[in-house]
Amino acid sequence: MQIGVLYVDDEVNNLNSFKAAFRRDFNIHTAQSAREGRKILEAEEIGVIITDQRMPGETGIEFLESILPVYPDTIRILLTG
Repeated sequence: MQIGVLYVDDEVNNLNSFKAAFRRDFNIHTAQSAREGRKILEAEEIGVIITDQRMPGETGIEFLESILPVYPDTIRILLTG
């Protein structure tokens, strides 16, 4: 069984490139916003969350802080420019 990875970024090109590069080794889920990311977390088994820091509406840090109480064991990675 492949590990579920969620990548949250408002840049569609980044999401598409990431999915193309890692889809053979991981079960990749992508979201263009923190809100979309939460919906995926509720529906899928995710082991790793990768998020961009700069996104409209909610930063990557805010997103990761908000999900920490519900998903404390999930690996969290923050991308910054």
